[in-house]
Amino acid sequence: MRSFVIAALAACLLFGAPAARADMAEAQQAYANGDFTRAVELWQDEAAAGDADAAWYVGNMFVDGLGVGYPDPTLAAIYYQMAVDQGHAEAQVSLGLLHIQGRGVEQDYHRAVELLYDAAEAGHAVAIVELANLFAEGVPNEVIKSEPHAFEWYGVAASQGIVFAQMRLGQFYFHGIGAPQDQQAGLMWIGVAREVARSRSEPYWSNRVYPLDAEIGADDDGVPTTLRDAVAALYDDYVSQVSPETAVDAQQAALAWIAERAN
Repeated sequence: MRSFVIAALAACLLFGAPAARADMAEAQQAYANGDFTRAVELWQDEAAAGDADAAWYVGNMFVDGLGVGYPDPTLAAIYYQMAVDQGHAEAQVSLGLLHIQGRGVEQDYHRAVELLYDAAEAGHAVAIVELANLFAEGVPNEVIKSEPHAFEWYGVAASQGIVFAQMRLGQFYFHGIGAPQDQQAGLMWIGVAREVARSRSEPYWSNRVYPLDAEIGADDDGVPTTLRDAVAALYDDYVSQVSPETAVDAQQAALAWIAERAN
């Protein structure tokens, strides 16, 4: 009898996992087909069974109100927490942003920074840039402004190919913010960002952090300005402030950095 129970348990373990994956695949297909209600139902079942990805998906659906009737950030936070408890980096970022916004949870920058740190240490680009932004600006009575910390995190993201971070790192170097001033290094990083901007394409993670064609403001005539425009304008401005030799050296360094990453 005992051997039969063990054999039955083994069969359950062997065949149960593929079935769960099949449900996840079905949920993804339902989402792709626009059947959000069915997708949420399947993901909720998988989340209840302990699937962290599914819990994060359900959280996203409640944030956006897809397949659930209306946005409910409180329920979203509950599902994100389920995934966070399993070390899910995407959920750490999502829940951290809810704490920054005070949506569905108490506004709590300390908890947000804690969650973003966990995800950043796992290499999550969005978390890294969010941390850098927080330290660059600071939040009165919540997050101490620390330009050296911001410089450090922008550097990590820039090395990952994040255009927005490359631009910000270039600005920090050029003006000596958070680190000793180095105009050539600053122009080099702006040059790296400019090369990507000129290619009309960008890496997936860079797009997730801050799309090149996202509007970030307007020029003096009220014409919308994109990140792509800002990078190009900043490069021209910095070039005008350095010697021709420095500009050439910076451009060569930028091209060398890009070539090394391509290999």
